[in-house]
Amino acid sequence: MKGYLVIAVVIATLCLSEVRSQISRDPCKYFTCENGRCFAPNDVPRCECFTGYIYNPVLQTCVLLLPDPCAGFSCGNGVCIAPNGRPICECDPGFKFDAGRIFNKCVRIPGSEV
Repeated sequence: MKGYLVIAVVIATLCLSEVRSQISRDPCKYFTCENGRCFAPNDVPRCECFTGYIYNPVLQTCVLLLPDPCAGFSCGNGVCIAPNGRPICECDPGFKFDAGRIFNKCVRIPGSEV
């Protein structure tokens, strides 16, 4: 029985050695990189995301990069914010947000002095 145990240990060691060898030859082999491609500087796998995607270190993959809701949204006398993914203006003192009535931007509050 001892002879079989030695053979099993030798085979297991050779198999483990082969797996390590395969991983060191191609570090990207077992690295999932959805929406991107894997590259391995210094044998450390990393994701290079396709256009429109960004790497999420928590999920360890590339996720869709959402467009900036404030892109092209001019507030005039204020700054665009998007707390819920919808653009609104945070207006300067003496101004208020004209929520889509006419201009969809900050307008002067009547009677206010700035």
